Amino acid sequence: MSTNQELRQASIRAVTSTTGTLNEDWIALFDVRAIPAGSFNERMIGYLQGQLVSTETNLPELKDAFAVSQGFDKWDSMGTFTP
Repeated sequence: MSTNQELRQASIRAVTSTTGTLNEDWIALFDVRAIPAGSFNERMIGYLQGQLVSTETNLPELKDAFAVSQGFDKWDSMGTFTP
């Protein structure tokens, strides 16, 4: 059985065709989506802001809001999603 994190990673890999670590796969998604260079968290915030059309900067709140937009209760419960 896959964990939700593994399912999220599989969703990213379906878009990026990568097979790296979790962070490497996310970074590949940031590159595909033209998220500007920065730290991992800065790029994650940029990605989520773009997906949600939001100016929120609190990463945990952004992650949960994104999960809700994907039909889940919160980030930790989000499995397969549309990157």
